[in-house]
Amino acid sequence: MDIIDIEALLRTYEDYLVHVRRSSENTVKAYIKDIRRFFEYIQKPPKDIVRSDVEKFVKALSKGEITGGEVTETTISRYISSLKTIFDYLQLIGVVNENPTERVRHPRLRKKIPSFLTMKEVKAMINTFDEEKELKYKTIISVLYFCGLRVSELCNLRVEDVSFYPPYIKVVMGKGNKDRLVPISDSIIPLLEKYVERYKPKVYFIESRGKSIHPATVFRIVKRAAQRAGINKKIHPHTLRHSFATHLIMNNVNVKIVQELLGHANLSTTSIYLHVADKEKFDAVKKLVI
Repeated sequence: MDIIDIEALLRTYEDYLVHVRRSSENTVKAYIKDIRRFFEYIQKPPKDIVRSDVEKFVKALSKGEITGGEVTETTISRYISSLKTIFDYLQLIGVVNENPTERVRHPRLRKKIPSFLTMKEVKAMINTFDEEKELKYKTIISVLYFCGLRVSELCNLRVEDVSFYPPYIKVVMGKGNKDRLVPISDSIIPLLEKYVERYKPKVYFIESRGKSIHPATVFRIVKRAAQRAGINKKIHPHTLRHSFATHLIMNNVNVKIVQELLGHANLSTTSIYLHVADKEKFDAVKKLVI
């Protein structure tokens, strides 16, 4: 396959990611970059690529030969996921008969206990925005926390996906290509109703100049809220999702329910929040000093 064919393939695949899978801008960029590097290294048309080619590429990647520097297990795992999705797509459109990444193993990732906020800190972040002058910002922080959304899910959330009667958010094609329903907390329904009445969003629930809000803008809003609230931790939009999950576990919500609310494909991913709760318990006991 020559370079022109590769670029043509990547353009059609990018359209598929954006319009069918509704992947975030950052995800699309990462996948396209990973896949381009793979084809440039292997120099074979998709139909001729086999499992050993993928494993050869992963080995070169782990040695730093692809990127020109050391890469983490997380990055290697992302490359494998990128390749799996492109070959799933090629299988879907009939270019290949089977996915050569099917039995390629992901590196074992060390699970880090995610950082999270206390309920008091979350409340301070939400309340740092004035409801009259900064209603949109207050709404963004509230939806991220109370619905446990990923930033890409917030940015892609459409008006039609938000229901007030009954109150729920439909997350369409979230990570893992899986839809889910997330109930809206009674405590933020008045805020969301006020937001809709004032801004009258047409396509995307959180709009900026008629388009979906950019993830970088959401990141800046979250950082601003943390700074105003006097929180010195390293905060990003996903911190609110971690906090949502952690607080549910701390309030004895069944981990399976938390898994469904977060949209995790595997229970093992959600189980990390059990360790967070355990850490809190140990830290509490350590304060008992005689």
